[in-house]
Order: sequence, then C-alpha cells, then structure tokens
Amino acid sequence: MGARRLVKRQLRRSQRQAATLWQQLTAPWRELLLQPMDRRKLRQIQQLARIDQVQWPAAWTGGSERLAFFSHYSPSGQLQRCMRRFLGDLVARGWPVLLISDQLNADSQQWCSDHQIGVLLRRNQGRDFGAFQDAWLALAAAGTAQQCHKLLLLNDSVYPVQNLQGSSWPQFLEGDCNGVVGFSDSFQNGYHLQSYALHIPQQVLQTPWWHDYWWHYPGWAGQKVAIRDGEIGLSQLCLRQGIALLPLHPVALLRARLASGALAEELRRWCSAEASHWMLQQWLAGGDHAVSAYSPAHFWAIPLLLEGMPFIKRVLLETNDSGCVDPLLIAAGPLGCVDWRELSDFLRPTTIGYAG
Repeated sequence: MGARRLVKRQLRRSQRQAATLWQQLTAPWRELLLQPMDRRKLRQIQQLARIDQVQWPAAWTGGSERLAFFSHYSPSGQLQRCMRRFLGDLVARGWPVLLISDQLNADSQQWCSDHQIGVLLRRNQGRDFGAFQDAWLALAAAGTAQQCHKLLLLNDSVYPVQNLQGSSWPQFLEGDCNGVVGFSDSFQNGYHLQSYALHIPQQVLQTPWWHDYWWHYPGWAGQKVAIRDGEIGLSQLCLRQGIALLPLHPVALLRARLASGALAEELRRWCSAEASHWMLQQWLAGGDHAVSAYSPAHFWAIPLLLEGMPFIKRVLLETNDSGCVDPLLIAAGPLGCVDWRELSDFLRPTTIGYAG
C-alpha cells in the first residue's frame, strides 16, 4: 500500500475519532439547550403545521390498498420531463401517487391534475424523510392509514432510465410480503437499504412501531439526520423488529461481479476494449478497501445499470464529488438509458458567474 494512501486513511481515522470525542463532550450541553426547541418543532410536525395543502390522488380515495409517496424539490416549482415520465409510468401501472413538494408551478399542478396525481404542498424542511413524515401523518390524520397495504417511498435524487419495463423496476413494484424491498444496500455507516426507493409491505405498515417512528422522527433537521435517523435508522429499526431487508442488487454480489469475466464481456458490448479495461481498473483499484467504504449506487453505477438498475443518482450527473466513473460514458450511448434532452431541466449544476 502506498504511503499516500496510508496517510489519507490515518487522517480520516483521526478526523472520525476527533468528531466522536467532540460529540461525546458536548452532548449533555447540546441536549439541555436543544431539547425544548426540538420538542416544540416536533409538536408542530405532529399538528401538521408544515402542510399548506393536500389533495389525495383520486385512485386512493376510491379505495386502493397501495400508495406511492414521491418527494420532489425544484427551485422553480417545475416538474421535470423525466419525472413526469416516471410518475406517468407509476399511474399507468395502477399506483395512486402523492407528490410531495414545497412548490409547483401552474403547469406542473395542471399536469398532476390531468394525470390524477395527488399533491401535498409543505414547508421545505427535513429533506425526503421529512416529506414522508408529513405525508404519513397526514394519511393517519385522514383516518386512511389502515387502508394502506403497500407503500412506496420514492424521491427525485435519481434519474429514471428510458426502458423501465426492461429493468428491475417491475420486480420492485411487485414487492415482497416478507420484507422491505429496495434496489441497492450499503454498509456505509451502518447496514441499510439505500432510500431513494423503498417498497414497504403490509406487515410493516400495520404495526404500532411504524407509526411511532414517524410520530417521533426529527424531521426538521438536514442531510446528516436524514441519513442517520432516516435512511440508516429506518433500516436498522426494521432489522430490530425482525423485518428482512431485500435489495434487488445486493452489494456483496455486485462487488464479486466486478472481478468476473462476465462483466468484462458485457462491457465490451457497449464500449471499446480500451474503455472497458480502464473502467474495470477504476473499480478494482479499491479492492483492498472494505465494502463499507463505498456507496454502490455511486461507485458502481455502470455495473448496476448492466444488471438492470432503473436509476442513476443525480449527484453523479451534477457534481460527482467522489470521482466515480461517469455512467454517461455508456448510459447515454448505445445502452440507451438516458435521453440527453431530459437532462437540461432535471439537473441543477452549480452556476458559475464571471466578473464583467
């Protein structure tokens, strides 16, 4: 192992240790200061104070037993082309959809109305798990939560591929009565299903602990809490309650596939030998790291697409801060996963200003 990698690893370990020590030392004082404020925020959430408007989808009020929550955000209130295609696919498959957003422009609201998609408008707080919290508590307040036997939790952090039918998307929608279904799992910071798409079965929805989770979830906080108490916390809660987590593309099998000759052969169908060799070298370069060092939906996006993954994470297309192999190297070409015309209103890349 190179000296540079050893230094970087030691620095990361030291940073984690320092952060842990600081949290331990300051935790009692933080709790004393923040508890009254947090209790006040939680009461407001429980009273549905963040919700400005809710219109349930027509198919749901008609007595359907399945429902999809879709967390959306756009600075301009625009419902993007690829998101309309995605939501339209859900409706066509018989799923009532509740779109949860802080704002929708007139055209987007009209499109939702035309496609019988419900809309919940709320204060933009708590990221996607805050949105799901408001939607579930509103559902309970309406007295229809017991009616829900299948629930999808979806967010707009991913781009849906063109051929949803040919992907693992139909299998995800089928769900599994024996556990929570997701697309990818991760060992980063604690084992969990990655939360951009989760299928929750009846055996979870009709338990007291499910409602209790949303009743007490700290849904006013930011990304770290959404990951710790939301994405990871919900998965860990399910495991403690004896509920299986069922990824359609398990990270352990995906990692083993990186070294298989089958992956190399499949890559050669879509790109040159040189490009295929380079990609494999990039993925295999982390072979001396533990599986907990990687987020599969980020680092192995291309192998996932070749397995039938229906989504590409938005951050890979916008900033790619982790330096992952760009999925557009094959996804926008012969593989045909991405329509370049949809990206202009889906992505929100950094705006760079130049002095005049």
